[in-house]
Amino acid sequence: MPGGIRLKGASDLVAPFLFLLLLCAALLPAPTLAATSTLCSYAHVDERARVVYVFDGDTVKLQDGRRVRLIGINTPELGHAGAANEALASAARDTLQQILAAGGHSVLLQYGTEQHDHYGRLLAHVFLENGDNVAVQLLQKGLATTLVVPPNTWGMSCYQQREDDARSARTGLWRLDHYQATDSTALPKDSRGFRIVRGRVTAVRQTRRSTWIDLAGLLTLRIDNRNRSYFPDAALESLRDREIEVRGWLRPAGQRLQMTVQHPAALVALTSAVAP
Repeated sequence: MPGGIRLKGASDLVAPFLFLLLLCAALLPAPTLAATSTLCSYAHVDERARVVYVFDGDTVKLQDGRRVRLIGINTPELGHAGAANEALASAARDTLQQILAAGGHSVLLQYGTEQHDHYGRLLAHVFLENGDNVAVQLLQKGLATTLVVPPNTWGMSCYQQREDDARSARTGLWRLDHYQATDSTALPKDSRGFRIVRGRVTAVRQTRRSTWIDLAGLLTLRIDNRNRSYFPDAALESLRDREIEVRGWLRPAGQRLQMTVQHPAALVALTSAVAP
């Protein structure tokens, strides 16, 4: 749900998020160009361009040399400097090449609210000339996971539904053990990289720069204060003693593991509060 932590089986928490849902809807850009009736179709078109090279499943090169990182998804990484490819990384790249070739390599770009990342890549939603959303096709094939990096939140609910469908059908990545939710108490201390984790929240605490959410076991979630406005106070407090599912990249932090959470879309509250 835009602006709030996604809930499953916790209808008692839905009401606090209705205001944020309406606010997000009000802030969506008004359509300036009619699109076809396809899934997650564009709100407007900022540029027509031609793709001349595909780096991986979520990054392409335009004819003028600019690199474009697709907003809203993440695909497995291709290996660099002798490292092995992540599972289905080649399949994601090859599928993106096929999708773009079928559209004659001509694309429509809808820029993000934040238009460039720290690598200098253009951030955009990418569509074929017929309005088909490229990210949606990768999500439907199970070759991408959703990724919400604020302030680029347009389309996140639509993308999440496409992922949920692929996950339910155990398509692509969702067949693999690595993409199944791991219990937070079972995470090895040397865990690294992208993971989906389930666990009980044991503490929610605030420091000067961050909000911290401890899960049973070794995992602590970190919300930087620059993203804190996306997380309603009541929603965070309500997580105490709940089972949640969270996704992101694990890294070591002293004697624990840490995962940075940038937006509530990365959190799903699975249950009502349970006894400690």
